[in-house]
Amino acid sequence: MRVLLALLALLAAASNAAALAQGHDAAGAPAIVTDDRGWPVGSVAEDVADAAVASWLARPPVPIAEIASLPPAEACRRLPEALRAPPPPAGTRVNVDDRRELAGDDPDRRSFTYAAVRPGEVLDVAQVDLIHGDDGWRVERVAFRSTGELTGVRAWLQTPWASALFVALSLAIVAGLARPSALRRGLAAGLATARAHRGIVATTMIVLYGVFALGAGAGASLPDECDAAVLAVVGSAVEQLGAQAAYGSGDTVRAAVVTFYQNFVVVTFGVHFFLSLLFGIPTYLVAVPQFFLLGLPFGLLGGAPAASLVPMAVLLVLELTAYFLVVSGGGIVLRTLFRRGFGAYPSAARAAASLLVPAGLLLWLGAWYEAVLLVLIGL
Repeated sequence: MRVLLALLALLAAASNAAALAQGHDAAGAPAIVTDDRGWPVGSVAEDVADAAVASWLARPPVPIAEIASLPPAEACRRLPEALRAPPPPAGTRVNVDDRRELAGDDPDRRSFTYAAVRPGEVLDVAQVDLIHGDDGWRVERVAFRSTGELTGVRAWLQTPWASALFVALSLAIVAGLARPSALRRGLAAGLATARAHRGIVATTMIVLYGVFALGAGAGASLPDECDAAVLAVVGSAVEQLGAQAAYGSGDTVRAAVVTFYQNFVVVTFGVHFFLSLLFGIPTYLVAVPQFFLLGLPFGLLGGAPAASLVPMAVLLVLELTAYFLVVSGGGIVLRTLFRRGFGAYPSAARAAASLLVPAGLLLWLGAWYEAVLLVLIGL
């Protein structure tokens, strides 16, 4: 149990790597009642927001080892808070007098921003999100605005251009599968590789599906207090990937674009394929903890209705099979080199690369399927 909590805590720390130490600029904070988390609560939203900034700046960092050493229920209670409001780096300054409110449609939610300066004179914006309850305004989240902003490729993926290119790619895939083409030849080559090395592929599938099942079982056995902690860790990761913005937009194509990029370009190609080329072992060392942790949140779905579990199970089979297929390419490389020597490396690398085609098609189909499930159907 403590190992699981330690892993969750490490994920929380990785999602907030910028929050390394406390800051000190808490002057002017109004005296307001605090809740059990130590955050201000009051009837005037502006005063609560100002006090929240002061409290945020004064908060000390919480060592991961300290969270992991707590009783399970207490550790899980503190993890979501570590994600929503990690303390800023030492030396951070916030101008509390420069408060500005963001426009919003929900009268029970208000957000305020403040000019901030990170160490090294880096300009940023601190944002406080408040939610109204029976006892007044409460702090929901305090963080730098930049931590939730997408940049580079992930920002471009949210644009109409990316959606148009993905639709064009999808049409090209359908056309390529419908008639003899380079795509069909690549698919045939990948399936031939899987058949020729069926022992490695089958063993990899069994082991990694078993690891995922162990993760799901571990998630189901966690105390009820840990549900929020697991979901908070997952939600933080999803937000950083841009998936939350894509799925929240209600645009099915945009959601599919972000999903395919993350699942195929980043995880499958950028991680497991290249690790497979390093004689295979690294990709297995990464895959085992990765898919164990991936199984944790799915362990929380045990009480969900079958109408939502069955479509989700189909999605899992599509995506996990694709991942495991590429991971098995590492086993193919390793066994080929063991049997035939390093002179056979080019052949082994080509065999591993051929598995990218069937895996990519599964993830392309899975991206559309997931987007339809979550955006159009609303599961």
